[in-house]
Amino acid sequence: MSVVETKLIAGRYKIPVKLEYNGSRIFVHFRYNKILLNEIRNFEGRKWHGYEEPPRKVWSIPNTPRNKFQLEYLQGKNPYAKYDIELPEIEVERPLYNHQKIMVAHGLAVHYGIWACEMGTGKTLSAIEVMERSDFQNWWWVGPRVGMQAIELELLKWKSQVWPKMMTYEGLKKILENWGDEKPPQGIIFDESSKIKSATAQRSQAALYLANSIREEWKDKGFVILMSGSPAPKSPLDWWHQCEVACPGFIKEGDSYKFKFSLGLYKESENMIGQTFQKLVSWWDDEKKCLDCGEFEDHPNHNLKVLEGDIHAFRKSINEVARLYKRMKGLVLVQFKKDCLDLPDKRYEMVYVKPTDSILRAASLITKTAPRAVTALILLRELSDGFQYENIPVGEQKCPRCKGTKFVKEMVEIEENKYEEIEMLCPLCSGVGEIPKIKKEAKQIPCPKEDKLKELLEEHDEIGRIVIYAGFTGSVDRCVNICRNMGWCVVRVDGRGWFGQDEKGNLLPKNSLLRMFQEDKENYPRVAFVGQPGAAGMTLTLTASPTIVYYSNTFHGEDRIQSEDRIHRLGMDLNLGARIVDIIHLPTDLKVLDNIKKKRQLQSMSMGELEKALKNETNISRN
Repeated sequence: MSVVETKLIAGRYKIPVKLEYNGSRIFVHFRYNKILLNEIRNFEGRKWHGYEEPPRKVWSIPNTPRNKFQLEYLQGKNPYAKYDIELPEIEVERPLYNHQKIMVAHGLAVHYGIWACEMGTGKTLSAIEVMERSDFQNWWWVGPRVGMQAIELELLKWKSQVWPKMMTYEGLKKILENWGDEKPPQGIIFDESSKIKSATAQRSQAALYLANSIREEWKDKGFVILMSGSPAPKSPLDWWHQCEVACPGFIKEGDSYKFKFSLGLYKESENMIGQTFQKLVSWWDDEKKCLDCGEFEDHPNHNLKVLEGDIHAFRKSINEVARLYKRMKGLVLVQFKKDCLDLPDKRYEMVYVKPTDSILRAASLITKTAPRAVTALILLRELSDGFQYENIPVGEQKCPRCKGTKFVKEMVEIEENKYEEIEMLCPLCSGVGEIPKIKKEAKQIPCPKEDKLKELLEEHDEIGRIVIYAGFTGSVDRCVNICRNMGWCVVRVDGRGWFGQDEKGNLLPKNSLLRMFQEDKENYPRVAFVGQPGAAGMTLTLTASPTIVYYSNTFHGEDRIQSEDRIHRLGMDLNLGARIVDIIHLPTDLKVLDNIKKKRQLQSMSMGELEKALKNETNISRN
C-alpha cells in the first residue's frame, strides 16, 4: 500500500486529497466538497464505502487506465499534451498523397489514436508505413473476415517489410479467451473499428482489454490505431467506446450511459408490453433547440399565449455534439475524400421496371394475409427480388427443449401461491423427442429485375467488370445464376464466405478471387462480383469496375455507405467514373432506399459537424 498527498481541481480551486493505493483500488480521502464529489462520481467503478460493515466514509476507484488519465487531469497535469502537438512533415519513398502522409505522421506521433478517414482515402497503405517505421515486427491486424484477402493483397502490392498477424474480431475474442502469460503485441490495427463501437459487445471488450495490455506492457512504445470510414454511422454515441480503446479517459464521461445523456434529451417511455425505457427526443446538435423539450423556438411548445399541454418558455441549449468533436481533436484524425482526392462525383441512377400482373396479384395477397406489417414488408421485398423463401422439411432433429428425452420439468401451481416442479411431456415435440428439421429454400419466380440486370451485363461486356449487391441470400444466388447464364465468371461474397466459378462452371481458388477481379483481365475477361452489402461492403477495393448495381438493399445505412465506396477510391478509372444503379421494382425497394437516405443524413450530420468543429479555432475545455 502506498499513499500520495496531492491536490485535485474542483472548479476554480484545488482541494487537498490523499490517494491511498491499496491493491487494485485507489481510496480517495478528502473533506466534503460538492464539486469534487461530482468529479469522483464521474470515475468508472467508483464506490462509496459508507454502507459497509464496518462503514468507512471514503470513496474508492479502480486503478484503471481511464481513472489514471482522469486523475492526472484533475491534478493539473496535461495527459492530453501528446494529442495537442503539430504533426511533423515526413518523407516517404512510396507514392503517398499528402493526406496519407498526415495519417502516417499522426500515427507515429500519438501511437494511440483513431483515423476516422472516409472510405477510399488510403488508410491501409498509411498503416503499412506506420508499421514499418515502428522498427518492430510484432503487429496484429484485426478486421472483418471479408477484408482479410484485400489487406493481404495490399501488403503484397506494396512489398510490406512488416507482415502482421491477421485475425477477425471473432478470432481476437477466441485468442483472448485462452490468453496466458504471453506478452501482448507491441502494435495493433483495428480495421473498420465501427465493429467495436458497442461497449457491451464481447469483441469490443476484448479489443479494450488487449489495448490496455499494450499500454501497460509497452507504454509509449506501443501502438493502438483504429481505422474506420464510418465511425458514427447512426449516432455520435458510437464514438465513446472507440475513444476508450484508443485512449481511456480522453472522453470525460465515465461510462456510455452518462455519455448518452450528455449528448441528447431523453424521456421515459413505455413499450407495448409495459416496459419503460429512455427514448431519445433530440440530440443536442443545435443551440437553437430548447433545453427542456428539444424543439426549436417557433414550436407550439413555446406559445405561452395558448396555455395547453406542455407549454413553457424557450431556453437555449448547448450544441453538445459539436463540443464533443472539439474535445476529440488530436485523438481522432478526420480525412474527407472530397478534401483529399480529385475524384469524379458518383453518378446515381434509379432504373424502374414494371411489375407483371402476377407479381401485383401476389403482392396484393401478401398485404391482405400477412399477420404483421413487418412480415408483409419482408415478403414483399423477397417478391420484388423474384423469389419467396419456403420452409422445406428435410428430416428430423433432436428436440432442443427436452434434448430428445421426451420429458421436461416445469413449475406448476398446485395451490394458491404454492408451486411444485413436476415432470411432463415436452410441449414442443409433444413427447416424441424429435421435431422436423427445416431448410429455408428460395423458390424463384419470373421477375423483370432479371431482364434489367441482363441489359446492364451486356453494357459491361467490353469493360468486363461489374459489381452487384443484393439484400438477401436468395437474391445473391439469383444474380449469380443470371451472370453465369450470361457467360460471366462470378465471385460471390456473402455470409457463406467467398466462392468463385469461371465461365465453364469450374471452381476457382478462394485466395486468388480478389486479385483475379482486380488484375487478371487477360485470363478472365468478364468477372462479376456479387455480394451482400453487409458481408462484402467493407475493406475491399473493387475499382476494376466503374459500376455498382444494387439489385436490392438492406435496411442498414452503414452497409450502403460502405459498399458504395468499393469502386469510388484511389485506383478507379477517372474517365469512366463511378456509377451507382438502383433497380426499382415494387414500392418496397423505394421504401428501403428512402430509409437509407435518412441514415445517410445522420452520417452526414455527425461527420459534417466534426469537420466544422475541428476547423473552428474557438478554444474549448476538453472537459
